[in-house]
Amino acid sequence: MDLPDALEMVINDERALQEKYKNLAEEEKNPFVKEFFKRIVKDAINHEKKLHKKYEKILSALKKKTY
Repeated sequence: MDLPDALEMVINDERALQEKYKNLAEEEKNPFVKEFFKRIVKDAINHEKKLHKKYEKILSALKKKTY
């Protein structure tokens, strides 16, 4: 597995986690639990953004280096 495939797999896992908790939040009746699930989704979105930044940083570093 190469680096882009590995990072894409992690990002897809993050998106799957977001969808899972979005669905749970929509179905939940307890407002505290609903907000808890929404917070998990918000954290997962932030984590996904950080992964994209790290991915771009790694790719730019790899492009600069010549072997």
